[in-house]
Amino acid sequence: MHDAIDDLGILRSVLDRSRDGIAVSDMSGRILYVNPAGLALVGLAEVPDDGSVTTRGFFTRSGMAVAGEVESALQRFREWRGLTELQHFGTKTPIPVEVSAFVVDRSCGGQSVIVSITRDRSEGHSHVQWQAAVEASEYRAAEQQAVAELSTLALDGELDQLLAAATTAASKLMGVHRSMITRPIDGDDVNIAVVAFAGQQPRPAILPAGSNSLMGYALVTNSVIICEDRDLETRFSTVAMASYGFRSGVCVPIPGADGPWGALSVHANQNRIYSDRDVSFLQTVTGVLSAAIRRIDLATLLHERSMHDPLTGLPNRTLAYERIEQALARAEVAGTSIAVFLLDIDDFKIINDSLGHEAGDRALLRFSSRLAAAARPGDTVARVGGDEFLIIAEGVGGVDHAQQLANVLSESISKPQAPGYEPTPLSASIGIAISDANSTRKELIRRADLAMYRAKDTGTGGHAVFDHDDVYDADRTRRLSVDLRSALGRGDLSLRYQPIVDITTRRIVAMEALARWTHPSLGVIDPGEFVAVAERTGLVGDLGEWALHTACTQAASWQAFSDVGVRVNVSALQLRDAAFVGKVATVLASTGLDPAALGLEITETVWVADTVRVAGTLAALHRIGVGISLDDIGSGYSSIAYLSRYPVFECFKIDRSYVEDLPAARPKAIVGAIVMLARAFDLTVVGEGVETVEQLDTLQACGCDLAQGYLLGKPMTVDEATAELRKQST
Repeated sequence: MHDAIDDLGILRSVLDRSRDGIAVSDMSGRILYVNPAGLALVGLAEVPDDGSVTTRGFFTRSGMAVAGEVESALQRFREWRGLTELQHFGTKTPIPVEVSAFVVDRSCGGQSVIVSITRDRSEGHSHVQWQAAVEASEYRAAEQQAVAELSTLALDGELDQLLAAATTAASKLMGVHRSMITRPIDGDDVNIAVVAFAGQQPRPAILPAGSNSLMGYALVTNSVIICEDRDLETRFSTVAMASYGFRSGVCVPIPGADGPWGALSVHANQNRIYSDRDVSFLQTVTGVLSAAIRRIDLATLLHERSMHDPLTGLPNRTLAYERIEQALARAEVAGTSIAVFLLDIDDFKIINDSLGHEAGDRALLRFSSRLAAAARPGDTVARVGGDEFLIIAEGVGGVDHAQQLANVLSESISKPQAPGYEPTPLSASIGIAISDANSTRKELIRRADLAMYRAKDTGTGGHAVFDHDDVYDADRTRRLSVDLRSALGRGDLSLRYQPIVDITTRRIVAMEALARWTHPSLGVIDPGEFVAVAERTGLVGDLGEWALHTACTQAASWQAFSDVGVRVNVSALQLRDAAFVGKVATVLASTGLDPAALGLEITETVWVADTVRVAGTLAALHRIGVGISLDDIGSGYSSIAYLSRYPVFECFKIDRSYVEDLPAARPKAIVGAIVMLARAFDLTVVGEGVETVEQLDTLQACGCDLAQGYLLGKPMTVDEATAELRKQST
């Protein structure tokens, strides 16, 4: 069998005797061979050797209509079958033919060739039939090209561009007067809107929905609707068609995620029969549109998500910065100003670390909802960092107006939590920057940031408007952070000791250790300033350990002649350190100080925000004999239940803001209430910030045990404190 196939003589005989025309050409179209039947069909004796005749020369102009389809099929599928038209080289008569063309690879490894088998269709087929077949082939080719172009655009085109291309393709291919795409209108059940069209612009561009129009009916039934003669239509109202001058039309829904996204329709000014081929093409187009719309919707969703915070749903940093740029542009045109508010939640890390990330997330959600509720309509509220939020307010009339807005924000944020929730009070430090004619987004953010840090230095819940001194303050902070690290290493810091006095006997019962720093070139640095720098730069732990060791060393030396103890302030960072209790025990052992002589003071804010985690540390300190004082009582929201659950304190220290207003009735009543609460828990009470005899007498009348302040003794050097204690012991 294979011997016969391999016999070239046999193959030549087959080619010569075949009644079908057989031609071989290279991939460029140059004719290599035509058998006798093929030559006779087109009126040639032979194929010229000079290459003057190519495959294209065999076809009439009508026959060339399928050339693109043939080339595409040979490239993609390596074969093509179909009807076309050749020409007779002598008479120029068109010859309808059926062609089978396919690519053949040479066995010797040379360039592939195209083999075409051509059958004459003249006998038994009228030219009209052939012409219809050619037209169908042309239509199919045009349809495939239109769909291919639309599919390419659907990969990355914009929606408006894609809809316009779809209507143009539909009207052009189907030869109609107008094509349009309609969509439902959100929140409107009565009307639908024209969103794209080809041909004369539809007026009006709003059509009645439901059975009141062709497109509305297609959308409500989610089905293909064909109207070949509007006068015979009974399913829906044709008033809208008549207003546009349409006699007929077909409408195909565009599939969406939940029902039709819209509808593609074509219309003619005369009655018309729409074939299955027409409907099939429109359905192909709507399928392409549907896929593209899903892509665009997904891209829009992903873009929206990329521009919003996943926890709170607020705009994120990227979107907020875009909004600032837009607001500045509007302000420039209107001649107005915008204000940027940068908010940092006070002590948020304490909440997050002590109560866990879920509690932290709940606090962030509560904070963001309060912020959004307090902001004006039209203001942008964004989350730009872990515990940082930003508000963009347009049309701000100056500093006073901005401060009024900041007060509203602060009041909303700090509302006490409803009963039954963990007592985690919220407050924020707010930095405000107001734009001028030359403001940029970057500069506004920088200014708000500098102002926010100044607000933090004034205490929790404060706000500050940027002024140019803030730039100096930022440079100063950077310098102090470097110099403070060096000062700790060199031992340039010192402690001052302020007496705590028994109100009844006026004897000193303890000394509070207070850190002091004299900078070699800047002079005395306020403790509030360098402690704040230490907290920002992570040096507060080192500063606290130095103060603890130095104070315990000094107190141990006083033990030789005095029973006065020492009080040391500790930070939230130290209390969250799992090794802190061990460090305290090591200091006590190395200095020889009796644990009962050491008292550690924590602020009410730290206790409330970090109760669960801090309580374990305080309980361990309590077990080794160290006294614990709760400082600044009255400045936060202490929970009586928590005080009862964690009985680790020996002392309450009343916040100086109440003492300074004594003997006024309201602060006196508050002091009395704090003393009564302390008595209920068997605790002593210290009033701090005493500067007048009236204040001291009022504290004593309220039942306060101890007092501290300039009236009773200013912070003293080691030598001054030692002398005072020696004097008391004699």
